[in-house]
Amino acid sequence: MEPKRSRSDLMPGFGVTSERSSHPLEKVGRFRIEGELVVIYLEGVGSFLVKKVQVVSVVLGLCDEIIRDRVEGEVGVMSLSDSGRGLRKGILGEQYVGLVQRVKRVLEGKEGKWAVFGVTE
Repeated sequence: MEPKRSRSDLMPGFGVTSERSSHPLEKVGRFRIEGELVVIYLEGVGSFLVKKVQVVSVVLGLCDEIIRDRVEGEVGVMSLSDSGRGLRKGILGEQYVGLVQRVKRVLEGKEGKWAVFGVTE
């Protein structure tokens, strides 16, 4: 019977290295539920509103919804990512995302807020 060989025996000179690249997402704010509204707080930018029922529609993949500022002006759009795992927000020409899994937990009352990440290129 032949002795068992390790991976390093099978691939001489092969080494595994890992490089850490900069993450394309940066935490820039948070979401909270206030009554029947979801409020998006963005550091240095302001706060924006979406009705809770509208966020549910987006999470379910039914439609995209308008994001408004505090005086009801349209400032962007909320949509579901192609994978269905992220909640995208285009606000004032910038792109932001949050995890759908966390959004659901907040909508269910299991958590109080969730993070908003800015998409950096």
